[in-house]
Amino acid sequence: MSIATNESPTMPVLPRVRGSIRTKIHGQRAAAANSESVVRGAARCEGHGHKGLHNKVVLARLGPITLVNFGLITAVGGALAAWLGLARLHQAGLAPERYATLMFISIPLLAVIGSRIFSLALDWRAFLDSPVRELSKPAFAFHGGFIGATAAVVGISWYADISLLMLLDAMALAFPLGHAIGRLACHTYGCCHGRPTKLPLAIRYTNPESKAIRLSGMGGVPLHPTQLYSAFGNFALFLVLTAIALGDVRVGQLSATFLILGSTGRFLTEFIRGEPVSKRFGLTPFQWVAIGLFTCGLATAYVASGNAAHAAFADFTLLAESLRYSSGTIYPLLVAVVIFVSFGIHGRQVGTFGSAALAERDASNATED
Repeated sequence: MSIATNESPTMPVLPRVRGSIRTKIHGQRAAAANSESVVRGAARCEGHGHKGLHNKVVLARLGPITLVNFGLITAVGGALAAWLGLARLHQAGLAPERYATLMFISIPLLAVIGSRIFSLALDWRAFLDSPVRELSKPAFAFHGGFIGATAAVVGISWYADISLLMLLDAMALAFPLGHAIGRLACHTYGCCHGRPTKLPLAIRYTNPESKAIRLSGMGGVPLHPTQLYSAFGNFALFLVLTAIALGDVRVGQLSATFLILGSTGRFLTEFIRGEPVSKRFGLTPFQWVAIGLFTCGLATAYVASGNAAHAAFADFTLLAESLRYSSGTIYPLLVAVVIFVSFGIHGRQVGTFGSAALAERDASNATED
């Protein structure tokens, strides 16, 4: 049985369907061409029409590959944290030469894997709907990386038969500094941005390749520079922990302080962050994780209260010698390479591992579905 139109009683609707298909195909081609045009236009105006560090998304374009400043800056932060963390381990007499290779390979790798898994889990419905499309996006989440890195430290503690709390204390003296620099990377990429505000500190994203515009649609809107708030907060935490370490501390006290203060800062910052995210009982997933970390911090503080006090991190002369030791190793560079390769390389279009046409086609298909 055929269904006829008014114009032709015997003509089936197949030609009209074909026309619809052709229209869709032409629309996708036009959209893809427009996306390619956006990329070329962004490349021409990179460094010219967009003021401020927060609009400097692209580091370089090499044919079908785009290098982003996010990868470079996070690599610097990771290298600095590795350099200082290794020195603190050496300063405390924890003989890092026995396990440093395993540690500074496993920590960045598990951090990258954990952050990727956590990001996919946050939007699991989209992943189940289109796994290929979601996997083609270079998306990561800090808390997943933190959990992965912590798992690596736990494994090192077991492997090297070293006090877990002493390892965590040494890492706590280094991590906030690297994290502070990492938040500057978020500032350039447009992720982790804030809500609209009228404060004089507000920033405006104008680069179309910024995540604040691509995914949040906040182009030209004055926003809280939440990435800078986090950067300053982490640097302040680094100074606080360094000051505490100058005196006698109990084993686990530094890591407990890090967990309590760091999670509190993240919990509060979430109230003025502006990225679209689902909530449960009025709180974002990151706030729930922060509550979990805060609880872990309280538990660690309770355990630390029964531990003996020590001054392993107090001697600055020994720290200077340990920094020279750390500078003579390849581990900070190794961490930097792993992080840059993982976070700094995109496809022709920022925000995807594929081409601009592929990204636009996926977005079109997602809309049609």
